[in-house]
Amino acid sequence: MANSVAIVTDTTACIPAELVRKYQIEVIPIQIVIGGKAYPDAELDLSQFYRILKESPLTLKTVGSLPGPYIEAFTRLAAKTDQILCITEPVRFSGMFNAAQLAAMQVLEQYSNLRIKVIPCETAAAGLGLVVLEAARQAEAGKSLDNLVGIVSTLMQRVYLYAALDTFDYLIRGGRIPKIAALADAVLQIKPVFTLRNGDAQTVALPRTAEKALQNMLDLMMGHVKGKGKLKVAVMHADALERAHRLEQNIKEKFPEAEILIMEFTPVMGVHTGPGVVGVAFYET
Repeated sequence: MANSVAIVTDTTACIPAELVRKYQIEVIPIQIVIGGKAYPDAELDLSQFYRILKESPLTLKTVGSLPGPYIEAFTRLAAKTDQILCITEPVRFSGMFNAAQLAAMQVLEQYSNLRIKVIPCETAAAGLGLVVLEAARQAEAGKSLDNLVGIVSTLMQRVYLYAALDTFDYLIRGGRIPKIAALADAVLQIKPVFTLRNGDAQTVALPRTAEKALQNMLDLMMGHVKGKGKLKVAVMHADALERAHRLEQNIKEKFPEAEILIMEFTPVMGVHTGPGVVGVAFYET
């Protein structure tokens, strides 16, 4: 049975396929350009993608955010429901919010009884995934669009996210940080730990090893968890499953009752960060 409110997001949310199916989430794919040809990232095999990313001399790119895929999704969903909630990445990170807003305005001109609400999330990757999943669970429970907007707006303020980069190389390739960072990376071999709050990324630690980065993230997490509600966690990684499982095990040891998901970075995320990223997003209910 379809939910009364349809939930839409995109592949940056890194939601596992089985949960996308379970909660009937509409996930907009993002195009990845490999060797001059564009592919929807949802159709790329992850292991093959990361192999290409590591071995290819080419710089892989994402195609700019376009309203077309949202128009198609909103139009398709309008045949099943009159309420749609679309949750995108933070505005600072991409044009997905603007693309979805343009699409919503166009589709609403054709359907007088349809309501579409587009919300830019203030967290990303697994943090966005956790917010979308909670929205989908609440939609399944029968919450209205207005209820869901309130739930999402409150929840995204309570989600914490920490992640550690394995290398600066891919951010430099994509022009997202200056090349001088490559020298620092080569000399110091740092594994920067960053957080994402209120739609903005900030570095919070500069450990010299991947193991210390995992410990930094666990320590930071322990500083936030109060133990007053159920802990929901997403451990995320980019082609680094072994270290993701180590972080998962460390979290289980500290928080035995935590509900933990493993989320692998989709190609659209991996293109920008490169392989080796490990991180955690979490909130207490």
